[in-house]
Amino acid sequence: MRINHNNYFMKLKQLLFLVLLLPVLMLSAQDTENTEDYRLNKLAEKLYNEAVNRLMEEDYYSALFYLDSLLKIKPDYALAYNERGKVYFTHERFLDAEYEFEKAIDLDSLFGEAYFNLAFTYFTQDTSKVSSEDFSKAIEYNYIEPHAYYYRGLMKHIEGDVTGAVADYSVAIEMNSEYAIAYHDRGTAKNTLGDFQGAIYDYRLAVTYNPELISGYLNMGDAKKEIGDYQGAERDYTIAVNLDTANFKALNNRGATRYTLGDLEGAKQDFSKAYALNPESAEITSNMGSLEQSKGNYDAAIEWFTESLEIDSIYAPAILNMGLTYELQGKLNEACAEWKLAAELGLTDAEEYLKECEE
Repeated sequence: MRINHNNYFMKLKQLLFLVLLLPVLMLSAQDTENTEDYRLNKLAEKLYNEAVNRLMEEDYYSALFYLDSLLKIKPDYALAYNERGKVYFTHERFLDAEYEFEKAIDLDSLFGEAYFNLAFTYFTQDTSKVSSEDFSKAIEYNYIEPHAYYYRGLMKHIEGDVTGAVADYSVAIEMNSEYAIAYHDRGTAKNTLGDFQGAIYDYRLAVTYNPELISGYLNMGDAKKEIGDYQGAERDYTIAVNLDTANFKALNNRGATRYTLGDLEGAKQDFSKAYALNPESAEITSNMGSLEQSKGNYDAAIEWFTESLEIDSIYAPAILNMGLTYELQGKLNEACAEWKLAAELGLTDAEEYLKECEE
């Protein structure tokens, strides 16, 4: 049999050409696919950056447009769900925000910021829906921000772990030395622990960094009263009143301090203003009764204490002082009945007065 060498070599060349060309064709197809992925990724990145910029400008409508567009082409883009959750949160669409943050976490189980945002969304609606552990997840997954520690501290305080709360507030302050509300709440935690000097120190720093923080002055005044610094307390309450002349709590507290200092006229002015602003306060009406009692106006005092107890039938200070007024009127039996009730409500001062009833 005669072989046609020309045809044989021709076919061999064609075969070799195909063998050599196949990897090139495969590589070309792969490059096309990679190019498409690259193009989508770049577009997604651009849309995401635009959305973030719009969020920073508080242009939420445009931000939402960019995020929606992004998720149409990249439905697994966890960052986009997180940002869209922020938009919904800003508009108080909390359930929608929760869904977005949960979706971001589903796509990226290590997404620390999404854990924080989800926990904060729960916290904003109802603190019973969230725990310190929810904020711990954010920190565990590298969301190392002052507010993450602050809110975990706040939740620990609510849960009764006051020492743990102080520790977390301290970390937040180390990260942001001008974090006024962290100083304030650490002061409140220290106050709970009985560290009144430490509380005063923190409240002072809180109002230093936020001079309009009324609660800082109020709580600092309360802590100063605990250590017997009534003049200092009066100054703090006065600053609070100057910041908000309609703050009945500041007026009432200053009135009580002035009463202790013997400034009965100043106390009367403050209690009267506080009562005009909030006539439904058992504490304020009780203080009005104490003021009348100190002036010897016993019938007027009884009327005020009665009004206080109509507002809150178990307000122990009013019950105790009602008993004192009865005693001053010579009505020991009535006084003992009031003191007994006050003691049953847990007012330890009443125990001392009850000793008179045993004589």
